[in-house]
Amino acid sequence: MNRQKYWMHLRMHDESKYGNFIQGIKDKDLFRQAKVYYHTHDAEYDYEGKRIINFSSNSYLGMHLDQQLIQASVEATQRYGVSSTASRLVCGTLPLHADLEAAICDWKGAEASIVFNSGFQANVGLLQALADSGTMIFVDRLVHASIIDGVRLSGAKFQRFKHNDMSSLNDLLKRYESVENKIIVSETVFSMDGDMAPVDDLIGLSKQYKAFLYLDDAHGAGVYGEAGCGPTGKWAKDVDLLLGTFSKAFGSFGAYACMSKSIKDYLLNTCRSYIFSTALPPGVVAANLKAVELMCTKEYEAKRKYVMDMSRKLRCSLEAKAYKLVDGDGPIVAIIMGEEKLALEKSKNLLDKGFLVPAIRPPTVPKGTARLRLTLSSLHTEEQVVALLDVL
Repeated sequence: MNRQKYWMHLRMHDESKYGNFIQGIKDKDLFRQAKVYYHTHDAEYDYEGKRIINFSSNSYLGMHLDQQLIQASVEATQRYGVSSTASRLVCGTLPLHADLEAAICDWKGAEASIVFNSGFQANVGLLQALADSGTMIFVDRLVHASIIDGVRLSGAKFQRFKHNDMSSLNDLLKRYESVENKIIVSETVFSMDGDMAPVDDLIGLSKQYKAFLYLDDAHGAGVYGEAGCGPTGKWAKDVDLLLGTFSKAFGSFGAYACMSKSIKDYLLNTCRSYIFSTALPPGVVAANLKAVELMCTKEYEAKRKYVMDMSRKLRCSLEAKAYKLVDGDGPIVAIIMGEEKLALEKSKNLLDKGFLVPAIRPPTVPKGTARLRLTLSSLHTEEQVVALLDVL
């Protein structure tokens, strides 16, 4: 077989493999596509020529439309350009990056912080840096995919404990008590369920078994607690590493982690996703800096209260309609449908009636728990929520 025929043979084999995979997930109602939505006003979007109300955004406080963030981003871009031009340890650390890390420390009461390019990049890089083949990681069964990828890439041994089940975690910690390097990993607010981890219990077990505690606060920060500090409140050394993102309640992009000064110094020299990535562009960093400043204002305290009050009312109304919900009290409302086909049909029915509420299916969530993931924002009016309830 000559070289050209050989490569054509390989290409045909690959096309067949990909085609078979796509057909397989279509048969299981698991096929996904990126759809284009045109933002028009607040929570309203245009999709295929039709006006819809978006109930799927993670911008819980509508901060992505705040003119103060937009102006800060524009001014920084005009001053510094559209790129930071290099990784943080080369020449990519601008004054804005240092200012943002200082602002995070002030806001959270942290000893030190590091800004990352995204929550996924942070979780993958941090866990690889903190763990190795001699480490045992105990991870909640429902954590985000980025955490699982970070755990696997670290080469550490790991055990999954039952979701938010401290008895299950305690049993595993007791079984592996002799392992010197132990890490407990959980989210504070779970992204697909909207329920909250028992943070105090996690802290207690980490102290009892001398385990490093790693919490992902992506969906808690900005929404919960005084000044939006999240379920953990101000950072404390009881939580060895606390991760958050700017892409949810802060309405922007990027991530941060709070830790001790010694852990920061260690991570700056070992975290590959930080060391080998071009730094966030100045326009994004400036928006993040303004978002941290605004998070402590009365305006955003009122928006947090509005979202939480409306979330509780929505949950009560859905429960009265006999929908099966995951327990919680925040803006992530998971309506369990069970089968993938049923969740897709319900989501399509809602879209036809003008409401964007996506169906979340395996492998994002466990098999048999396909759901509608409904999220509330301060941009939603009470009339829009009532209209959604009417069609549900």
